[in-house]
Amino acid sequence: MTEYPFNPPPTSFTQWSDEQRGNNLQQTLAASPDPSDLWVFGAGSLIWDPRFEPLETRTAFLPTYRRAFCFWTVRARGSFERPGLGLALEAGGTCAGVAFRLPKEGRDEILDALWRREMSGGVYVPTWISAETDQGPIWTLGFVGNRSHRNYAGILPLDQSARIIASALGTSGTCHEYVALLAEALDHYGLEDPETRDLHVLVQQYLTELS
Repeated sequence: MTEYPFNPPPTSFTQWSDEQRGNNLQQTLAASPDPSDLWVFGAGSLIWDPRFEPLETRTAFLPTYRRAFCFWTVRARGSFERPGLGLALEAGGTCAGVAFRLPKEGRDEILDALWRREMSGGVYVPTWISAETDQGPIWTLGFVGNRSHRNYAGILPLDQSARIIASALGTSGTCHEYVALLAEALDHYGLEDPETRDLHVLVQQYLTELS
């Protein structure tokens, strides 16, 4: 039996209602520093699969947040039997990613789809963050880990994270595939993230042991 050093995986799903999700979206938009010009920050799968056509794409740097596999996923890239770890932004550290500027035409539909994708269970706190880009600073929407959520695992040691990710499987596939896609996407944009690189190497080592 696997022992977990931090918060254990949940034993049931958390699902937000349409009303909860819609209210959260409206509250988030109301807090935007610049509602006329909306950017979304991709730290994980949004980088290679935003699922909308952005008006503009920029590599971006967050000086006060880092990328972290800090919450349990028991559906998409994990299950109750083989839980995985999901990616979120965590305060402290830095994060290089990709910012997408939302077009005004079809924006409501894009945001609704984004909230259905990212906020189905409330594991994130959508947060407006100042990001640095080569073209100047922008305010961008980032998905920060919700520490009060029961799926929040905490910041696990890299070795522990790698072991969990290597064995996780969900309805969307393996968790280790997600890490490989992330590493590939970061390389594609020339973005440096030594911790993700080291995690990817460790995961590959554990996969060799499991095979």
